[in-house]
Amino acid sequence: MTALAVLLLLAAGLAWWGARRTRDSADYFAAGHRAGAWLVGIAGTAAAVSAFTFVGGPGMFAAVGAGSLWIILSAPLTGALQCWAVGEPVVELAEKHRVLTIPELVAGRFGGHATRALAAAVVVVGCVASLAVQARAVAVLGEDFLRVPGAAAAIAAMLATTAYTALGGMRASLVADAVQGGVMAGLAVLLAAAALVAAGGPGAAVATLEKARPVLLGSFGAAAPPQAWAWYLLFCVGTCAQPHYLQKFLFLRSRSQLRALPAVLTGALAATLAVWIGVGLAGTALVAQGAVTLGRPDDLAPRTMSLLGPWAVMLAGVAVLAAMMSTAASFLNLAAAAVTRDLQEALGKPALGIPAARVATVVFAVAATAIGVTSERAVVVLGLVGWGFFTAALLPIMTVGLAWPGATARGAVAAMAAGAVVDLVLESARPLLPAGLEPGLAGAAVGMLALVAFSWRAR
Repeated sequence: MTALAVLLLLAAGLAWWGARRTRDSADYFAAGHRAGAWLVGIAGTAAAVSAFTFVGGPGMFAAVGAGSLWIILSAPLTGALQCWAVGEPVVELAEKHRVLTIPELVAGRFGGHATRALAAAVVVVGCVASLAVQARAVAVLGEDFLRVPGAAAAIAAMLATTAYTALGGMRASLVADAVQGGVMAGLAVLLAAAALVAAGGPGAAVATLEKARPVLLGSFGAAAPPQAWAWYLLFCVGTCAQPHYLQKFLFLRSRSQLRALPAVLTGALAATLAVWIGVGLAGTALVAQGAVTLGRPDDLAPRTMSLLGPWAVMLAGVAVLAAMMSTAASFLNLAAAAVTRDLQEALGKPALGIPAARVATVVFAVAATAIGVTSERAVVVLGLVGWGFFTAALLPIMTVGLAWPGATARGAVAAMAAGAVVDLVLESARPLLPAGLEPGLAGAAVGMLALVAFSWRAR
């Protein structure tokens, strides 16, 4: 409980600092458009690397072994891909229209109120699902790391995040994300190395699994090859559709900052993902040795840290909290902007302003925490749901739509609607789907066809 109390005090201080420096909507929703590549790159990685990585990743390795690594194999490519495929057009549109939010960006490119309203609705639905992932992961953290009720840990962490996000907006959140990103990268490498040492080293861990569970060490592990390929594609191209990634491009002070951004994104991401590989491999080997016991896959990281000692438990708790808070801050701000700014202006009404955005931030935090704490689904499964929904609804318009001059507002609306509906329908039937049929990819494919067909018909 001491750790949670310190967390609340630090958040209160950051909230006070951010509130004093947030003067207008540009500060609150887009950090004043004054950030450089290093700040945006590290903060962007922090927002991207959620508790999904620290809790869900190692747990997924325990379940399917090397097959889980297909999710992160695209990491060396995604930074450059984001900047090339969407970064350039997003920054160009942001400079031209002075946009503050992703739905406003969509409306600036395609025109029409319907595009902005639908994009705002997509952001709200996806953000609530993704926020629930963070709440669920912190509940696991509380139960297995901090020895407090999971609900209490989730509420405390979300309360701290909500405090500085609601009061300081992205002006405060960007600074917090950058600090948290640096902390996560350093601790991820340290904890991965310590776990591998406890397992006897990488070679010994691999040798243990070769005897106990050799299926985990194949090219696809225990996952079906089509499923592994689908994960790779979903997380490779899906990075171009995640609004908390795209939001960071709106913070840059100039287009020239894009030159250094891919290197910063890739370096920070590679360091942080060490925890997925190191703790996943070592922890699974320790389970095979009988040194660690699991009740569920999400227990792997917490139980491995407990074996290492109190110092590892404390540092892992800090890392998971940092991951959760940095990602949650972006989603809370995006959802609040969608409701108080984008939907209002799409309906022909004036934006509600910063006070209303602060209230909306609190409401979304409460709703997402309730969903996450009461959910019985694994962290990694919840993470796939949120990521897949954004991929299905936004990938066609943020890649082909931004680059193709012939794309129209009608095509954009059709793409978002078709992609979102297909994803939601297939997600509801996920246990029945054949291996390799990812709802997010299927939705994006249907949305791409809708974008082309309706745009061509309009022309």
